[in-house]
Amino acid sequence: MRKTCALIFAIIFSLVLISCGGSKSGKQQVKKDQENSMRGQETGYGTIYDNDTALARDRAIDDAMNKLVKKILGTTVEGRARVEDFALVESIVEAKSSGMVRNWKILKEGAEQGAFVVTIEGEVYPQAVNDTIEATLRNYGRPKFMILVNETFEGKQNLPGYTVTELTMMELMGKAGFEFVDAAVTQELMRKERNKMTKAMAGTVGEGVQDVLLDDIGAEVLILGEVKTNDQSHAMAAYSKNMKSKSAIVNVKAVDVYTGRVLASTSVNQPGVHIDSDTASKVAIQRCLSSILGKTDDATGKFTSGPFMNQITRKFLQSATQRMIMLNIAGLNYDELTKFRNQIEHRVRGIHKVYTRGQAGKYSKIEVEFAGKTNDLADELKAKAPNLGFMVEIKESYPNRIMLTAKKK
Repeated sequence: MRKTCALIFAIIFSLVLISCGGSKSGKQQVKKDQENSMRGQETGYGTIYDNDTALARDRAIDDAMNKLVKKILGTTVEGRARVEDFALVESIVEAKSSGMVRNWKILKEGAEQGAFVVTIEGEVYPQAVNDTIEATLRNYGRPKFMILVNETFEGKQNLPGYTVTELTMMELMGKAGFEFVDAAVTQELMRKERNKMTKAMAGTVGEGVQDVLLDDIGAEVLILGEVKTNDQSHAMAAYSKNMKSKSAIVNVKAVDVYTGRVLASTSVNQPGVHIDSDTASKVAIQRCLSSILGKTDDATGKFTSGPFMNQITRKFLQSATQRMIMLNIAGLNYDELTKFRNQIEHRVRGIHKVYTRGQAGKYSKIEVEFAGKTNDLADELKAKAPNLGFMVEIKESYPNRIMLTAKKK
């Protein structure tokens, strides 16, 4: 009997060991399969300008890595959402693609018909892609806001600056890191720059308005529109004589100060009930704004964006990949400017197109379509200029223009 029990125990113990070993082996195999699914090959291309094969080689490697990231993540269920976001911001993060691919090696490289061609093999690192996208959204998808809303609150007309709408927006979004022009600054501008601010409230963003909003206070997005509260307490009469019922109607749009484009627009109305009339109107406005902007979860402290806010950040981010920035250049004659323009268009990362806007002697203006902010372009120009055959000094930098001097080496 004892021998039988010992035999049964030994068999069970052996089965447990086999089961554990098999489970561990199975997990290792799954992990290995996942790693293999993240590995692949891609070929990138970089045009050779002025026999600069080193720069063309770097661009070819970047191109191959970008292609690899999109291809590999696009084949996984988990990665498809990242690919969708990556496509949105790829022109901004292209320089960082090397951090998204690890354990990579060059399989083949060489010059072919005016281009440098590189084939790489590597492993895509999904978390690095996700981190880069989130960092880009924080840097480019969080513009500074100015609120210019006409508000009729309890029958009283309130102009921009300390309206209930402004204070509510700042409270809702401020906790999530969104930045606003101070209400006191808005009030001051309404007094000192009435003509320009009237144009801004109408959505007309010309050079004079941009000078005030972008250059002076850094406002990148305007929220414009009308907010009105109405009394509907008669509907409560049958239930309570003391309770006040109000409704708020919010009609707003967001305008990109850089371009004047409408990023998003919406209209919403909500009720508010309270024993105090003012409080009931505030509740109605708060409910309207929470439904379109989002709100912070009291338990987690995390801000969840609403549809209007999501549209603003997405469209603003898209605009950031095609931002028009003016370069005011001193020091180059016509021939030198032509060379400078061609060089930066083909060899400065992030520049898509360059447009000539006029020249008088050695003073000129060119406008560039750039994927990023002005300070990013200034850094790129300063870093790359020596290799382009020019010495560049950044004199002044503003949100939509750069003042610089340049001379040929």
